[in-house]
Amino acid sequence: MGIIDEREEALEKEYIMKLERTFHIRARRDRMLARWAAELIGRNDFDVYFDEVISAGLLESGDEKVFKKVLSDLQYADLAINAQTVREKMEQLLLEAARSLDEAG
Repeated sequence: MGIIDEREEALEKEYIMKLERTFHIRARRDRMLARWAAELIGRNDFDVYFDEVISAGLLESGDEKVFKKVLSDLQYADLAINAQTVREKMEQLLLEAARSLDEAG
């Protein structure tokens, strides 16, 4: 294997690792977001609710669908939480998820 092939293989591995990291961070964020929302709306079936949130993210391109699902559930529960609050919470939890992944790994 030549140096160009080795470099190409290394770049491919780095790309895959970045994709996996992004996936794991978002999964952690979504879990924390689901826990936050479940507590606010009074759902005791966290695992079921988490599956609902994750399913929403899988049906359509992730973040926006997860955002809409959580916001809709909070509004349905008649909580005074707006879209900006949910987006800010998602950003905060994304940073927390990245930090916790770095600390674990």
